[in-house]
Amino acid sequence: MHGRAERRVVETWFRRRGLPMMVRRAKRGTPLVSRATPGLVFLIVFLPLVTLTGEVLEDIDVDAVSTSASLGVVALALAMVVVPALAAWGAAWGLRRRTEKTRLIIAISALVVWLVLFPAVRKVTGLGTNLTTSIGGAVIATLFVLLFVLVGAGSILGWALRVAMRHVVGIGSMASRALPLLLLFLLFGFCSAETWQISEKLEVNGHRTNLWLVIGLFALMGSLFLIAILRDEGRDMMAKHRAAGAMDYEVVLRATPLRGLVPEVRNFRLTRREKANLAVVVYLAQALQAVVFSFVVFWFLVVFGLIAIDDSVIESWLSHPPSAGGKLFTILLPGVSDELIRVSMFFAGFSGVYFAASIATDATYRKSFFEPFMADVAVSLAARDAYLTLWEGDEPTSGYPEGGPLAAEGDLEWQKTQ
Repeated sequence: MHGRAERRVVETWFRRRGLPMMVRRAKRGTPLVSRATPGLVFLIVFLPLVTLTGEVLEDIDVDAVSTSASLGVVALALAMVVVPALAAWGAAWGLRRRTEKTRLIIAISALVVWLVLFPAVRKVTGLGTNLTTSIGGAVIATLFVLLFVLVGAGSILGWALRVAMRHVVGIGSMASRALPLLLLFLLFGFCSAETWQISEKLEVNGHRTNLWLVIGLFALMGSLFLIAILRDEGRDMMAKHRAAGAMDYEVVLRATPLRGLVPEVRNFRLTRREKANLAVVVYLAQALQAVVFSFVVFWFLVVFGLIAIDDSVIESWLSHPPSAGGKLFTILLPGVSDELIRVSMFFAGFSGVYFAASIATDATYRKSFFEPFMADVAVSLAARDAYLTLWEGDEPTSGYPEGGPLAAEGDLEWQKTQ
């Protein structure tokens, strides 16, 4: 019989892979308030920084802004996200080293600060005009945080951030496979007067609502591509998993904390909650790659436009000179015109759709990125069966069929990706 410490290690492994629903708890919501404390800390730090950033941006003159001032605004905008995230991480790290009673006291204190003290301070400083409204907003935000904690959103977001960082590190390999063919289309379209004219029409009265609607349409198309592809791939993977044999589990579990702990693993049916968790993780992994790729394309086009396209050329295309400085998410970019930002955003959105479609059409991409990831998901499924066999003892949906196919050549890619 294996102890609580070993089980905790395995459950932490599942959470780090963005699969909190794989963890079985007798009472899932028991430490809910304590687990919500990092989220409340994030909000307590985040909202003052948002207010400060907004006030700074209101006082800036776009035409007179210097490069150093613009860099300061960019640093403030980054701090608006990074500092609250670090504060939340620090709170989570500190809570792990406290007793359950201490964690509960800290959680209640954070609730009092967020629900009572924070609205009162906003009222006194004039940032909040109505105390009742501020408290009501804080209560609604708290309910959302508790809901996110209940469904394990923290584990999924933490995993997503780690995946995004890995994608940034490997962006050179990713771009070298997806960018060359797309680059031909981008350069021809980018140097077309019609494209600049269309992008200008997407901004109405200084607002980019129509441009964001177009980018949203691109995102929807890319999501539909991903859902269709992942649904078919998921069915094939689940069919192989249900037919897994003892040898298959032995090979796959070598890459998990469960190696050598379970002499005979049984195959269990996934619950709806587990299926939803798995679907979100698989979708996010591919969607994050598309987002990172779009980000790279955007900045590539901005730099290319600054180097290759003179303001006089833009003026001949649009019948007016380009703006002196553009904004990206309210952040001023001196020397980069609004026109260039709009066109780059348009093509970056299109590039995301292209990248999502390449999952099904590009064999090189599938071999380099998609297939290793799906093999890694299969490792998680095998570890879940071993986890349930060892600690839960639920009735399995089926035993081992003779000669399970997962040990076939090609499916042993599981261990190669670890």
